[in-house]
Amino acid sequence: MSLFKRARLIKTVVAALLMAVLFFSYYLLKENVSFPKTDQTATMQAPGEQTINVEENSSYQETEHIEQKNDTTDGSQSGIMVLYEENVEKILLDVPLINQMENPRLYNGCEVTSLAMILNFKGIPVTKNELANTIKKVPLQYENGLRGNPNEGFVGNMEDGPGLGVYHGPIFDLATKYAEGRVENLTGEPFEILLKEVAAENPVWVISTSNFVPVSNFVTWNTPQGQVEITFSMHFGVITGFDKDYIYVNNPYGYKNQKIARDQFIAAWEQMGSQAIVIH
Repeated sequence: MSLFKRARLIKTVVAALLMAVLFFSYYLLKENVSFPKTDQTATMQAPGEQTINVEENSSYQETEHIEQKNDTTDGSQSGIMVLYEENVEKILLDVPLINQMENPRLYNGCEVTSLAMILNFKGIPVTKNELANTIKKVPLQYENGLRGNPNEGFVGNMEDGPGLGVYHGPIFDLATKYAEGRVENLTGEPFEILLKEVAAENPVWVISTSNFVPVSNFVTWNTPQGQVEITFSMHFGVITGFDKDYIYVNNPYGYKNQKIARDQFIAAWEQMGSQAIVIH
């Protein structure tokens, strides 16, 4: 073979090899074939450690988080509902409002007016004036100078005054005449007990002050039964609801579901001896 022909053959072979290399490289790029790691890269991985695709691992973790969240919700859903029921955001009962100043007026009759609201709510029809005529009464002042005892009965004149009021004992006795076996005296109980009754749809009769806030005008009366602390700022109402900040009261002065700051209301109620009555 001549030298010219030999050179031409070598040139043809080289060209064919170059074409083959180009074609093979194109094939690898198209099929996204990855080459094995070099020794330097391999040293970053511990022996036997599994290589995980980052995108696949992220998706797995997100799915796992959702599944755990769903498991937690399903597993504790009833517990959350119970917690919500025990710590109610707001309770408000539709207790009928009775105004003590509406005819026939009871100028000092806030206690029996409040009791009438509860009795009416419990399906026992009775008027404030019927209760006023039924409750036990004692004089505002006796001839010997002693004062009437609100633990014994309503002190003074309820319709037009002058008068003071009455404590829980005579009210409990009066309520029992209309709802025997259903009346409970909550006097002295923690305030939370009152709220539990309200949450159970049992409005609560309470003694407070005229503005449902603490007062500083208490005086000591000498009565036939001994000394008694009283204030002419004494007032009564019906707890109809509550939330975390407020207590709601039917005020016999003519205000339905009046909102009072919770801490002030409790302080005034405790100042008046924590007196309360409920009807089941």
